[in-house]
Amino acid sequence: MNNGTGYKTRQRQAILDFLIEKKDEHVTVGNISEHLEKDGAKVGVTTIYRHLDKLLEQGLVRKFTVDGTTSACFQYADQAEKCREHFHLKCEKCGRLIHLNCSRTAELCSHIFDEHGFEIDFFRTVFYGICKECAYLSAEE
Repeated sequence: MNNGTGYKTRQRQAILDFLIEKKDEHVTVGNISEHLEKDGAKVGVTTIYRHLDKLLEQGLVRKFTVDGTTSACFQYADQAEKCREHFHLKCEKCGRLIHLNCSRTAELCSHIFDEHGFEIDFFRTVFYGICKECAYLSAEE
């Protein structure tokens, strides 16, 4: 008897494949839904959230809540442990996510802890701005 588990697994794999493809970006459920629909798979938002919850439990996906007004963002967690050791930069124009591996960030973190008694969580810290490519394109317009 087919209980639909295979279909659910295919849906979950399609979501995971999309997240892997976009691993350097934060994607929303809307992005995932739009992608699946373009591929001919109409999957409801509730179902996408359910699959994302499973992927979160398995440690395959990370969830970011950017600010209090936007939807949650998700990212494939292939380097989750490494992401606990550096900050992230997110371009507000193109959505690109940059892993900031810079020795100076250690100095900043030390200062904040030593002088202000606060330890930063790298895994959840994202700086927002405009990447070099988008800034260059804006300057040309």
